[in-house]
Amino acid sequence: MPDESALEHLIGAYLNQDQSLVYPDLMAGVDDFARDEPDLAAALPSEIDDVLASHMSEADLVALMRRLGAGFMPGEGGYRGRLTEIADRVRAATS
Repeated sequence: MPDESALEHLIGAYLNQDQSLVYPDLMAGVDDFARDEPDLAAALPSEIDDVLASHMSEADLVALMRRLGAGFMPGEGGYRGRLTEIADRVRAATS
């Protein structure tokens, strides 16, 4: 997986379609990622910031999450809000 980004790894390995069978909630998977993958976790917040700064519409974010195989719903703030929450959680865990 040398060319896999931090976001791709997070979604593919922790927050995929089976995540609800493994974790009681989304953030439990995020916490495992931050603990188990310290190098990728350190890169994730800025990667998410870059994705969100690219002015992707919510429809673009939905398409990206589907392409990555995300197994979670976006919530009230859409995927933009959910990705911001994930970045903030990982940022706090790695600081």
